[in-house]
Amino acid sequence: MSNTFSSSLVVDTATKQTITVLQAKLAALKNFATDFSSDVVDPLRKLQVGVATSANAVVSSPTSFESSGTTLTNSPVTMTHYSSQFQLSSQQINQGFRLEQIMKVQLRALANAIMDAALAPINTTTFGAPTYSSAITVASGGVLGNSLITTALPALWAALENGTEKHLILDGSYYSYLLPQSGFSIDQDAKGAYGFDSVSYNNRWNGITGGSDSNLNGTTHTIKGFVASPEALAMAAAIPYVDPSVQNLLEVSEVIEVPDLGININFNVWGSLASRSLSASFDVAFGSAAADGSALKTIVL
Repeated sequence: MSNTFSSSLVVDTATKQTITVLQAKLAALKNFATDFSSDVVDPLRKLQVGVATSANAVVSSPTSFESSGTTLTNSPVTMTHYSSQFQLSSQQINQGFRLEQIMKVQLRALANAIMDAALAPINTTTFGAPTYSSAITVASGGVLGNSLITTALPALWAALENGTEKHLILDGSYYSYLLPQSGFSIDQDAKGAYGFDSVSYNNRWNGITGGSDSNLNGTTHTIKGFVASPEALAMAAAIPYVDPSVQNLLEVSEVIEVPDLGININFNVWGSLASRSLSASFDVAFGSAAADGSALKTIVL
């Protein structure tokens, strides 16, 4: 008896792994102005992402309730189609563990591409010189006396003191200085940790370090993180358009939403007449652009 293609098993596995991998790898994106949807778009479409920059004045003893004045600006974001592609053998489809392994590695690759695009607009021309650029030192009293906590974080907080929110995102080499020591414990991701609205870890900086900014790409300094308000970056994501004649040939075409982030990924499976095998892909149209140049401050080494 020939092997059967269990589309439900493949879709269930894809959904589980997409949520598990991308929720963790793309966690930092929820701290910015985003327009993530399940709409199908031309991957090269430029989308206007709304960014709220200032509020309407509060009125005391009002006689009218229809005043307006909230400042909303539109940041144009050009999206690019990102596709993580792989093949599926009959053995892999019928062995859930192997299927999970393949999908995990492909989703991590997709997450890396998204993070590269998300952070690519960060440069000193737009956001100014680094706020802190000294090496981190540890006092004799232990890691809680390290200069990241005593000097760098206060400098970053003060540099963005008027920010609407303050979200701290650090490279692993710096985030490690904030890990709990002995009986002392702070929930790093909890609101209010170290005075920031959130503290997140990111280990993907290629979109910045691969650029030409010598203060961020390793020539003069290397970026180790930043503090930002949501209006610093505008991001957009949608489902890439597929011609209906091709869509009808797909064995599976499912849109998977990543909870908390709101980003949607299109998972497709199709049979190839040339190779007589099944191919699959995770697809998304994604783009990022700088919005408010005063809303992000970097820390470098």
